[in-house]
Amino acid sequence: MFQPDPALALTAFPPRPRERAHRRVLHAAGALYQWLEVALDRLVSAPLNPLYHTGTIAVFSLAVATVTGIYLFLFYRVGTAAAHASIEGIMAQPLGIGALMRSLHRYSSDAALLAAALHGGKMLLNDRFWGPRWIGWVTGLSLMALVWITGATGYWLVWDAQALVLSVTTARFLDVTPFFTEPIVQTFVRNDAIQKFLFFIVLFIHITIPLLIGAMYWLHVMRLARARFFPPRVVLWVTGAALIVASLLRPALSGPAADPAVLPGAVPVDWFYFPYFPLTRLDPRTGWALVAGTGALVVSLPWLLRGRALPRATVETVACTGCTRCYKDCPYDAIIMVPRAEGGRYRTEAVVNPARCVGCGICVGACDSAGILLGGEPARVLTGAVTSRIVAVRNAQARAGAGAARPVLVFACRLMPHLEGRLGADGTLAGVPGATVVGLPCVGMLHPEMLEGALAAGADGVYVAGCVPEDCQAREGSALLAERLAGRRLPKLEHVAPGRVRLDWYSPVEVRRLLGDLRAFQRALP
Repeated sequence: MFQPDPALALTAFPPRPRERAHRRVLHAAGALYQWLEVALDRLVSAPLNPLYHTGTIAVFSLAVATVTGIYLFLFYRVGTAAAHASIEGIMAQPLGIGALMRSLHRYSSDAALLAAALHGGKMLLNDRFWGPRWIGWVTGLSLMALVWITGATGYWLVWDAQALVLSVTTARFLDVTPFFTEPIVQTFVRNDAIQKFLFFIVLFIHITIPLLIGAMYWLHVMRLARARFFPPRVVLWVTGAALIVASLLRPALSGPAADPAVLPGAVPVDWFYFPYFPLTRLDPRTGWALVAGTGALVVSLPWLLRGRALPRATVETVACTGCTRCYKDCPYDAIIMVPRAEGGRYRTEAVVNPARCVGCGICVGACDSAGILLGGEPARVLTGAVTSRIVAVRNAQARAGAGAARPVLVFACRLMPHLEGRLGADGTLAGVPGATVVGLPCVGMLHPEMLEGALAAGADGVYVAGCVPEDCQAREGSALLAERLAGRRLPKLEHVAPGRVRLDWYSPVEVRRLLGDLRAFQRALP
């Protein structure tokens, strides 16, 4: 009889060193955010959960702002008197077209900034901002800054009383910088002192920022394969409808025309675009120090809050057949195909770029020849660990006698940190007799042959608990595995009786639901 190797059985679930305090705080905050996502999943379903599509909602909102901005540009006139008058003329257009376009322009800009902020917060709380992902974090912050600048300059172009107050306070804030030889606040003493070229400069900034946004967005997604630009159709239509409804119910309106000679009285401040306004009451140098310090802190988070080094994938050239599956499946464009240097039967071989590899292991699950190592370990080590686990559980259940629970092998990814308190050193799961758990960086790492081998080794069933496909930690791991198991993608799952393999999706915090589903799966096994 095969005797399991205890050392090998632990390979797939090594003890996790205790995280540093600030990392534990980050994970705790992330868990709270994930419960919010679970609540929305149950309300609208995971595919329609807007929190999973904040990045693409931001892009769609920017597209709406760009289209409506082009329309407004056709009717806008520069100048202290002409600017405000042209905006009022747009608002008075027949059938409310101009008012709708202006309001859509305003609210889509707000939506883009809000969605971008939510997207950045999600990446932070879900621990997807450090390591090879640092460039996405830094370029994402740059995109938010550019969207904010174009929105803030849009306020200035209206040239109403609110724009005047914001201009004066911002000018005082800028006057302490060494870039201006004379105080620019003096520019806003009288309307006739405000040169028309100043409007042209602000307008130029406002309409050219989208070009910079496009270039920065390319940098933001350049490390992603099959980047998505727009949300699913239903989410897109709901977002568009919400923008239209908001524009109709509460149109964007201007205040009275700006006149530096008249005290404006109480002027409302849009805290959405001008959260720094309280800093203008401080000494400008103090305000700039706070802004610079906060900015530097946020930009440096990928290095301040980074976790432990991730395993990287490498290719064993002698085993690589040049089939290109790993190259096609990698969600991060971390694998390229190059001509084989020493020649031979296969003309090309796969090469991994370690600067782009996030250690998800999806390429391992795509490789038929077991030619990819993750963290220096070949796939056969994981296969051996799985076999050892199954045999150990099978023997334990046999000793328990009649009525013992069916032996089941469980593969899980993001649920693992929340399962640790329930797991034994050998992967056994408290509360579910007969189950043994194997942790993976991503369930996309599973090759269908591993599932077939687990069943052949004595497991009555295999249960795979993956991420919600719309929120996969490795972007596409859950979806790729589902396609493999359904036979729509190579390598395919074959020779498995119906009902013995189950794949389901979970948020990382849904431990209780997993335990209930796992017991039901054991009872329903054929």
